[in-house]
Amino acid sequence: MINRRQFFGRTATGIGAAALGDLLQQDGLAGQTDGAFGGLGSVPHFAPKAKRVIYLFMNGAPTHTDLYDYKPLQEQLHGKPVPQDFVEGKRFSTMTGNPQGKLMLAPIEPFKQHGQSGAWVSNFMPHVGKAADDICFIKSMHTEQVNHAPAISFFMSGAEIPGRPTLGAWLSYGLGS
Repeated sequence: MINRRQFFGRTATGIGAAALGDLLQQDGLAGQTDGAFGGLGSVPHFAPKAKRVIYLFMNGAPTHTDLYDYKPLQEQLHGKPVPQDFVEGKRFSTMTGNPQGKLMLAPIEPFKQHGQSGAWVSNFMPHVGKAADDICFIKSMHTEQVNHAPAISFFMSGAEIPGRPTLGAWLSYGLGS
């Protein structure tokens, strides 16, 4: 529960921006809002090719290394202690603790390459493997966050603090809504 001071401190910027927008509009200083995209003029600069996007985000799913991010070293190290260079200088959540002294585990299901792209997909998801050439796998994400909530916010928006436009908002914008 937040107190009154915290509430007004957190909402003051938004209220101030709304008031400024109203003042600028009254003085005729605000931009025009005509055009197909409101105040955005002719954005986007080209017609979108996609008619629809199905965006799936499954918070709480099995790990990427058990589904679509094949790591051969993970199989080689199965049953062995976590190497020191994997943990050295890194932070860990209090929920899992430091993995030093724990054992490495191979993926639960084997991986196979699928389609012309050769995408590695676990046998956990055989139907996904069949559509591997039609799917975009994003494997370049990285965050320093060790807890899920800020890491998910970072994954969706590029910022660890909530409130930034998310991937879904950008997809919607790109489709012309």
